[in-house]
Amino acid sequence: MLTEVKGLVIRTVDLSENDKLLTLFTEEYGKITAVANGSRTLKSRYLAAAQLFCYGSYVLYQRGDRYWVREVTLIESFFDLRADLTRMSLAAYICDVADDVVEENAPEKPFLRLVLNSLYAIASGKFPQKQIKAAFEMRAAAVLGFCPMLDGCHACGKTEGELYLDVMNGVLTCSSCRDLAAMQPVTEEESRTASIICRLTPGALAAMQYAVSCPTERLLSFRLREEDSAVFCAAAEKYLLNQLERGFKSLDFYKEIVS
Repeated sequence: MLTEVKGLVIRTVDLSENDKLLTLFTEEYGKITAVANGSRTLKSRYLAAAQLFCYGSYVLYQRGDRYWVREVTLIESFFDLRADLTRMSLAAYICDVADDVVEENAPEKPFLRLVLNSLYAIASGKFPQKQIKAAFEMRAAAVLGFCPMLDGCHACGKTEGELYLDVMNGVLTCSSCRDLAAMQPVTEEESRTASIICRLTPGALAAMQYAVSCPTERLLSFRLREEDSAVFCAAAEKYLLNQLERGFKSLDFYKEIVS
């Protein structure tokens, strides 16, 4: 039985001198792994569509407990991602996030759309990479179900003045409520848990609110002052990584080459 899916290659593993194992992020079935037989040879008909970041239409058949690629029609190669090391490393981080959170047989159409749009934005070079990264991180949190509450202080409702993002609890807190909470007795378990608090400028908070709620096609339609951008980017990264409870080597590499 043949299955046709549109998928983005988010991971590749060399199986032998000739074959690759592809991890495809598909709209219909979530994550699928499939063997691309002979795709490492220069004469392979699968060569162009068996590379990381490629988006295509894949005809698969099942043999044993694995899918195998029968036919491929390349839709988008994202070639420009491979022409620049920083673009490629940022795109790899986004694909690593997808590989970590997407499950098999779990349709993720909104998240796939976010990933594809982010790759298009990186490849185009029209937007600052740090803005693409932070907007992706905040929108990913929203799409995946752990969007922070950004309407105002979770305790008193304050919406202006000095506000902080409580990364671990996904809420805002004002300076007064933060100070009050610091004076309250805590349990032994709470004392062992280090809190992560990020001060937010008004511009950074506005960017976060926009990123989690705007139409997907308008995700990057905003500008920030340098100070606001730095705060927005730092808070977005801390929030997503804390929610996923892990780091990524691709992110470490990206940060190393852009520093």
